[in-house]
Amino acid sequence: MSITTKNVLIHVPHASMYIPEDYRRTALIPPEELEEENLFMCDTGILELIPPAFAKNAVIFPYSRLFCDVERFRDGTEPMEAYGMGYIYTRDSKGRAMFHPTPEHRQTVSEIYDAHHAELNQRTEQMLREHGNCLIIDLHSFSDETVNRIFGWTDFPDVCIGTEQDYYNSELIEGLVKLCESLGLSVALNYPYSGSLVPNQFYGKKDTGIVSVMLEINKRIL
Repeated sequence: MSITTKNVLIHVPHASMYIPEDYRRTALIPPEELEEENLFMCDTGILELIPPAFAKNAVIFPYSRLFCDVERFRDGTEPMEAYGMGYIYTRDSKGRAMFHPTPEHRQTVSEIYDAHHAELNQRTEQMLREHGNCLIIDLHSFSDETVNRIFGWTDFPDVCIGTEQDYYNSELIEGLVKLCESLGLSVALNYPYSGSLVPNQFYGKKDTGIVSVMLEINKRIL
């Protein structure tokens, strides 16, 4: 797959800490603890990794994931719902009740979620129409503490590369692994996170021309 500034779409879903004020007021934990959780869960430092030449191709979600997590499914199949961390978070990373959104809040969050995914669909469709293919880079940062606190796991790489079976390019993945290793970085495939975002319009379809890869950069190297 030939990669240029025209056929790469960079998705950054978790780099904002903005929570609308009326929603903040419904929090079930003290304001200072909410802000601590917001910072803890934010993908800090990740925007600086986007090369200037690709900045116009970035779709950056402008809200905190504590308000709306656009990387979660909202059709009832989301595994993180079991932790109170579906597309609407009701619990924090310590398992405490954090929000109890009203039906009106849920409607607002759902509309914001849908608008974001509509943009992803549109941008991807345009790249496919103009160039025949599209590489989606789903860009994140993570900390050892975050994964350990939520899942209890240990021993994490510097870089996690997530893949999706029907949107996979072996040459690209091999190149990314070799690049990480040449920089002295440890790398793992689909650990501690797995998968990669595919716009809803194309998810579950084969031979779309889409390649999607998730890059999770450990905050310890940022």
